[in-house]
Amino acid sequence: MKKIALILTSVLLILFLYLVVFPSLTVRKAEKIKKVKCSYVEKLEILVLVDNNPNTSAKNIQTAWGLSILVKTENTTILFDTGPSPEVLKHNTGVLGTDLHEVDFIVISHEHGDHIGGLEYLARIKPGLKVYIPSKISLSAKRWIKSLNLTVIEVEDTLTVAKGVFIVGQVYGPPWEQALAVNTSRGLVVIVGCSHAGVDKIVDKARKSSSNKVYLVLGGFHTYAYSKKECRRLVERLIAMKVELIAPIHCSGDTIRKLLETEYSKHYLRACVGTKISIDE
Repeated sequence: MKKIALILTSVLLILFLYLVVFPSLTVRKAEKIKKVKCSYVEKLEILVLVDNNPNTSAKNIQTAWGLSILVKTENTTILFDTGPSPEVLKHNTGVLGTDLHEVDFIVISHEHGDHIGGLEYLARIKPGLKVYIPSKISLSAKRWIKSLNLTVIEVEDTLTVAKGVFIVGQVYGPPWEQALAVNTSRGLVVIVGCSHAGVDKIVDKARKSSSNKVYLVLGGFHTYAYSKKECRRLVERLIAMKVELIAPIHCSGDTIRKLLETEYSKHYLRACVGTKISIDE
């Protein structure tokens, strides 16, 4: 019996070393960043359709935990994420005077419900509309999106989708998440969903993909639980990467917004549901 116990102990020790210790000692190769050739857009208009940060100057706009951003260039109209529900998306587009029939395609950052819930509304008004999703999202999320009568395109890596526009290839948080980048004369405008892998990591991948600086990063930073010290470190990293304007919304939390407003005001762009941003040549 002692011999059997010794053998079992040895086997368990080997399994522990193989599964726990050895993987942590493995030297991981640096991610190879895919380069894209991306021209400039002459005009960019951004409208935050859904966000949980209220707009005090337009109280008839609904706030909801989630994110949806309309992106318009001179040639293309893109919906980045769709918020948590068809009702909120429909209401806010009506209040803001936006016609989602004009949308050419949708880009979904990741599979969480507060970013994909509004897809049902787009499926009703534009059946067959193209929707770009990260290829590594869960099978259940893929099945649900495909059931909506939308044309699903799975994105493996950084991909040019229109003149001056590319999807920043998926990074792992979890979950797998992609972002949207628009190349303007002032630099890249990077739009993020929740930045589960880190907004600095996404920004770094965007700038290395295009060899252009980042002018603005807008969206959810997933910093709602960060301390002031952690927020400061993140802001400093973004500034070190030459990001000019930082606009945290959705899951970013108040700490980073207040920090930017009080200590980094020249880099802070206040945004909320209903915010409009225009960039021309």
